[in-house]
Amino acid sequence: MWGVPQAINTGDTLFTLSRMALHRLTELGFSDSKVLALMRLYDETCLALCEGQFMDIWGAEHDERLSVDFYFDMIGRKTAALIAASVQAGAMLATDDERIIEAYRGFGWSLGIAFQLNDDLLGIWGDEQTTGKEPSDLAKHKKTLPLIYALERAPVADRERLRAIIAADEPAEAEIGEARDILERCGAREYTRERARAQRDEALSRLESAGVVGHDALERLRLIVVSAISA
Repeated sequence: MWGVPQAINTGDTLFTLSRMALHRLTELGFSDSKVLALMRLYDETCLALCEGQFMDIWGAEHDERLSVDFYFDMIGRKTAALIAASVQAGAMLATDDERIIEAYRGFGWSLGIAFQLNDDLLGIWGDEQTTGKEPSDLAKHKKTLPLIYALERAPVADRERLRAIIAADEPAEAEIGEARDILERCGAREYTRERARAQRDEALSRLESAGVVGHDALERLRLIVVSAISA
């Protein structure tokens, strides 16, 4: 609406305001050393997000085949780092116990990976009426884990057909259905689901290992995690 220059300027302003919000923690009685540690976490996380976003944009703009390892590295920076830092920041304000802080960071990291993998599944197989989101990742040529896995593991004929479908500017609905069949046939859907569930369970294990959450609160958190990660 207002043009790219003002959009960039507004983004810079919001970034500055977010750092100023951290400074206000001093007024709430937190020590300068605690605020400085949080600012370092904030800046390191912002850098990781920029790196992950660079990898995502690069992958979308190039035809090179991405690896599963590359994908996990990317979502670790782009998604998991954000949730891990958010949870870690809360833990840092609540305690100085490094074991507890690390347990909460691990909880956030695994939850972030699980959330992204679950989103990958919904982007291809999700029910629009349930999620409110059209499963359009294949039509939009998004390189999510099921597609990357299939391009690595599917038989040669299926790989070539899959590449041809996703290379089309506007693949037909029948072609999208064919692509889904290829993903399921080579195990890409089940592989992604298993990885999401493993990370979900790891997140819950990290949460329990912290040992500082009351039973009722722990159960509420568990329900949130399980309902959010429906894989």
